[in-house]
Amino acid sequence: MLIGTSSSAHQVEGNDKNTDWWHFEMNGRLPYKSGSGCMQYKYLKRDIQIMKSLHLNAYRFEINFSRVMPSPGIINMAAIKHYKSVIKELKNAGIEPIPTLWHYTLPLWLYNIHGFERRENFTYFIKYVDSLLKNDLDVKYILTINEPVIYASKAYLSREYPPFRRSYIMFNKVLNNILLLHNQVYDILKANGYTVSFANNFMEFKSDAIFYPVAKFLDYLFNQRPLIQTRFDFIGINYYKTIDAMRFLSSKINKSRKKIWFVDPKGIAKIAEREYKLFKKPVMITENGVDTLDDKYRIKFINEHFSELMSAKRRGVPVMGYLHWSFLDNFEWNFGYNKNFGIVGFDNLTKRRIIKPSAFALRDIALKYGKKRY
Repeated sequence: MLIGTSSSAHQVEGNDKNTDWWHFEMNGRLPYKSGSGCMQYKYLKRDIQIMKSLHLNAYRFEINFSRVMPSPGIINMAAIKHYKSVIKELKNAGIEPIPTLWHYTLPLWLYNIHGFERRENFTYFIKYVDSLLKNDLDVKYILTINEPVIYASKAYLSREYPPFRRSYIMFNKVLNNILLLHNQVYDILKANGYTVSFANNFMEFKSDAIFYPVAKFLDYLFNQRPLIQTRFDFIGINYYKTIDAMRFLSSKINKSRKKIWFVDPKGIAKIAEREYKLFKKPVMITENGVDTLDDKYRIKFINEHFSELMSAKRRGVPVMGYLHWSFLDNFEWNFGYNKNFGIVGFDNLTKRRIIKPSAFALRDIALKYGKKRY
């Protein structure tokens, strides 16, 4: 079984200057600057040694589209060489590399020609994928995209992410485009022998009888629609919370400030079982974590969620792995460095890694389950 952690490039690499996010960080449209951050682009080999010492056997990371294609159609071989060395280093440490090909940020030049709003721009992403294949991407598993509904909704409904637009028509168009792009990339990768999926953000929606239709609609939009429209070999589940459907609706209509979500370990099992029954594919938890300064609570969170996941496994769900979010405390998008999801902290001045007790909780799980096949 795969036991490890997850990350995305802009959140951990540092100095990710060729992206739309960096551009809007610099001009003040976004409230925080990622800056040099965790500098994992430079220090990843050190991080891999920490993972190895913790007996983790999987790491989900992002190959940064913006670094590989810094200008339209031009491939940066130095970046490809870097990610190939990352993969080699992970495999030498006994850690399964699980690359994600796109996690929210666009090359600035692609943003300037309307990104995934236009299907003609798919050709650039396809060329990016082809460049990785031509240079022997030595991995088994690949995730094409991360959280298509979350990205589209935050970019085109809530206006939290670039391009900060509010248009349901554009939200729907971009979501459909991203799912179509996934299918095109899936076909290319499958033809080359890879095991392929994408990471979808799943939420369990709680409601009473009156608001059951609302819960069903939200379940369709966030959970089911992306899978219905796509092809995949396993179900990549990002799970963090259960949503109160009534409060969710109220927050959109009346701008209510009541908390609409809560932590529910049982939700991870409910989602795994439901999606397996619907799509008959094995599941991989590609993200699961909690923002907290109380590391004792993080330990409780990890143990309770993993226990529920194993209950689902005992009931017949083929569970491929559990990847905790995240390895490091990192840049959390429009929240800056004010969130703490990592099992490893870091000193922002020295970049020194600080291993938390929760890292050893995940290590204990890895020691018990990490060598077992699903």
